Amino acid sequence: MVVTCDQTAFTAPATVGRSPSALLPDKVDWRTSARSGALSLRVYPLFMATATVDSAAWGGVSTSHGKAHLRAWPLSLARPRGVFLAAELALLALAWLHTLLHTLLPTAWGEHSLGTLVLIASCALFFHLNNVDRSIVGANSSEFCIDHLECVFLGFLASALLFYVFPGLVPRVDFAVTAALLIGLLPFILRFGLRHLVTRGKFVEQVLIVGTGDLPAKLHRALGTGMGHTKLYADLPTHSGTSTDRGVTVDLAELNQWVARNQISRVVIAELDGQRRERLADALLDSRLRGLQVSDAADFYEEVSGKIWAEALNSQWFVYTDGFKRSPAGARLKRCFDVAFALLLILFAAPLLLLVAIAVKFDSVGPVLFRQVRVGLHGKTFIIYKFRSMRHDAELAAGPTWTAPCDERVTRVGRLLRMFRLDEMPQAFNVLIGDMSIVGPRPERPYFVHRLEQEIPFYNLRHYLKPGITGWAQVMYRYGASVEDACEKLQYDFYYAKHKSFRCDAAILLKTVRIVLCGRGR
Repeated sequence: MVVTCDQTAFTAPATVGRSPSALLPDKVDWRTSARSGALSLRVYPLFMATATVDSAAWGGVSTSHGKAHLRAWPLSLARPRGVFLAAELALLALAWLHTLLHTLLPTAWGEHSLGTLVLIASCALFFHLNNVDRSIVGANSSEFCIDHLECVFLGFLASALLFYVFPGLVPRVDFAVTAALLIGLLPFILRFGLRHLVTRGKFVEQVLIVGTGDLPAKLHRALGTGMGHTKLYADLPTHSGTSTDRGVTVDLAELNQWVARNQISRVVIAELDGQRRERLADALLDSRLRGLQVSDAADFYEEVSGKIWAEALNSQWFVYTDGFKRSPAGARLKRCFDVAFALLLILFAAPLLLLVAIAVKFDSVGPVLFRQVRVGLHGKTFIIYKFRSMRHDAELAAGPTWTAPCDERVTRVGRLLRMFRLDEMPQAFNVLIGDMSIVGPRPERPYFVHRLEQEIPFYNLRHYLKPGITGWAQVMYRYGASVEDACEKLQYDFYYAKHKSFRCDAAILLKTVRIVLCGRGR
């Protein structure tokens, strides 16, 4: 096999029974082909070759009497989603059976049964869009109630729109009330029962985080303090009390027995060194083939937190991980959605836009609209439009600075606009122009982009997405006012870039509606 890249010739000889590090030459012969000027990478295939790793190569691991040890952090993960889905499906099946019976055996109630099924199905759909099925155990009571009531309200609103288009589906009032009670009480009943069972070790996944450096401890701490939309650990005691801040020492040779003895169902590899990962893979091979789940640290953190863990990122992860998919058809469809949504927003919000403009004009001296240069897709700059919420001379003295929580530069009307994010509404014109999307990362100023690219690895990769009026980072994290905040929001931006889809956009828009209605902006 010959791979042509740049201007270097590199030859790897066939090696059997040697260390993986021996497969790479100590020196690279930098030669250029006289005819093509291209790099030729010549690889000799190894037939029935085996690679043997010397124990001494397992550097960085404490050894005692010739044994290799590593640090491990046990962790318990609540998994109530399956029960929630089963209960939902059972309720939908009963509603569907009720509809089917009244269709086959016509009665006075038959014409109203399908509307009841529509109500229940609509609420169930919003439960999943709002991740109620994931947070049913871990979320605090007030947050869970808000999520639940929001889903029921939106479910009934969507059903009402459908009934307006198809009047024949409208259910009787008593049927609608029954559906509301069923779909309204089900999550609360499940929450009470599941929390009781989870604290006793039921529907709990036993996880073991293993590694040799600081990465396993960092992951364990991050899971305890940086949980995102799933909130699987909040307010719940750790099952069996095995999780400690110091971790436990596990002999590498006895890792399989330790996993079986403690009923571990998943091992998370928090290790960046290639040779050490190879040794861990060899040690876990038997358990893996017997059904043990093995996950990478970045992938596991992403699954349970709703963001990409920056501590474990490298170029290889971006190249080999799933996701980050983009198709021309999907891009055109998203563009059509953006244009339609922006037009509807401008049309229906025109009276509000006029009132806001008048309020801004009479509140303080300066223009109504605020124009500022931002960095967009592929690093190209554009002019963003917003309602002015600060004094017109806000940065004359200090220059570009992040907005503080109680910033004196913000005007009285501007504070109200920021609370409900009404200052962002003129960005709908940026969407029509094509500089922005409805959903995407927040566009940043060139001054801060240059600074953050120097301090945060891979920060420039967020510019592979078109910036948006709202986004995953905006609805999941507070307004950023520091490098640390920018790093945290970047993890959410990467998560959105990897999982970008219509479902993800719908969930973000739902959360945005809640923020606007509840006044949870800056």
